[in-house]
Amino acid sequence: MDKTKLETWGNVNVSESYLREPETIRDLRNTIESVGKRGCIPRGLGMSYGDQPMNSSGDVIRPSFSGKHIKYISTSGLVTVSSSATFAELLEQIVPLGWYMPVVPGTSSVTIGGAIAADIHGKNHYRQSSIADHIESMTLMLADGETIRCSKSEESSIFWATMGGLGLTGIIIEATIQLIPIRSSKVLVDRKSFSNFPDLFEAMKSHITSAEYSVAWLDLASKNNLGRGILETANHSDSEPDPLSSYETNPILSLPSFFPDLLLRKSTVSAYNSLRFLSAGRSENNEKIELSAFMHPLDKVRNWNRLYGKTGIIQWQMAVPETSEHTLLDVVDAINNANAPAFLVVLKKLGVSNQAPLSFPMLGWTLAVDFPAKHEGIYGFLDDLDQKLLEAGGRVYLAKDARLDPKLIPKMYPGVHEWRAIRRNIDPDRRWQSDFSRRLDL
Repeated sequence: MDKTKLETWGNVNVSESYLREPETIRDLRNTIESVGKRGCIPRGLGMSYGDQPMNSSGDVIRPSFSGKHIKYISTSGLVTVSSSATFAELLEQIVPLGWYMPVVPGTSSVTIGGAIAADIHGKNHYRQSSIADHIESMTLMLADGETIRCSKSEESSIFWATMGGLGLTGIIIEATIQLIPIRSSKVLVDRKSFSNFPDLFEAMKSHITSAEYSVAWLDLASKNNLGRGILETANHSDSEPDPLSSYETNPILSLPSFFPDLLLRKSTVSAYNSLRFLSAGRSENNEKIELSAFMHPLDKVRNWNRLYGKTGIIQWQMAVPETSEHTLLDVVDAINNANAPAFLVVLKKLGVSNQAPLSFPMLGWTLAVDFPAKHEGIYGFLDDLDQKLLEAGGRVYLAKDARLDPKLIPKMYPGVHEWRAIRRNIDPDRRWQSDFSRRLDL
């Protein structure tokens, strides 16, 4: 069997692996039982920024037996869906029926299995927590080929280890999820721009109590307006039920293979940010827009990651507790003063954490920043930010990571020792492996 070249969304890591696409549950079991010393790792659509779904010279499993993605939806909004279904596929079917996923990621191209493996959060974590909170149960195939059903009350330790476990506890076959009812496929959006970060931050805190969704875009390339940005808050439209509700995710623009790397110099990023800030205007209230446009604005451009050029992108996403929220200003200031161009910077509010040992969110705030991977000194700069974050009691999002020092894992994720014990118990021969797990000694 020939190796297949695999990449991820960040385009920083490339690997050659044996791509296995079992067509039945039995084939999947046989595949897992036949892997070699390098083990195997599940893979969805490869939307990770780093090496999470990669396994150089080992096996990568992408099941092809999903068939009908949605197997069942109850009158109370319980849906059973294949792990290989994307959010786009699921939402296109359930929104016209008056239902919505309580938690969605920034792109609709993520698979349900990948979302669970990353324990994704959205623009409403402070209201709806992460996806783990809404998973009623899931079917998981373990390293020995056994298929189990796990939930918060049944095989609960495996359930929680799988949430945020990035495919290292088993392969998710399907999940049953509790949906939320909606009356329309539209949301009412308030948008306001701010000339500095402190003002934006205070406004964001004051809007949390009244907004179902909240997100802020920051400009960290402007020397004269530190952390200026745009705050967007939204609520589901409570109008009469809309019989024409739909969820369109088709892109309207597709980028060519790659843009020149010189596009992402600090000067071009600064110019782009200025244009975006000015075009947003000062304020806009109660604008009614489609859910898909608010939740997944970048999905309108196919392969937008190609903007970062051939050398790819590093996304550094951090969480900091409320008690250390002043650290946000320190980080914003450090990035603003650095030479590294911060192209896309997003701030969101986080609610309370769950009991998954490797789950990322904590009560506080999360900042996600995209940096060109080729930029000189970027790795050392991010190492310094990690230390600043560690001192504040924060952590880096493992599902986005491509370069974290493994020595920091126990400090950022104290539950990792518990997680490792569960993993050893259900996978003593370490059949589940990835470049990510070896890099971070998980």
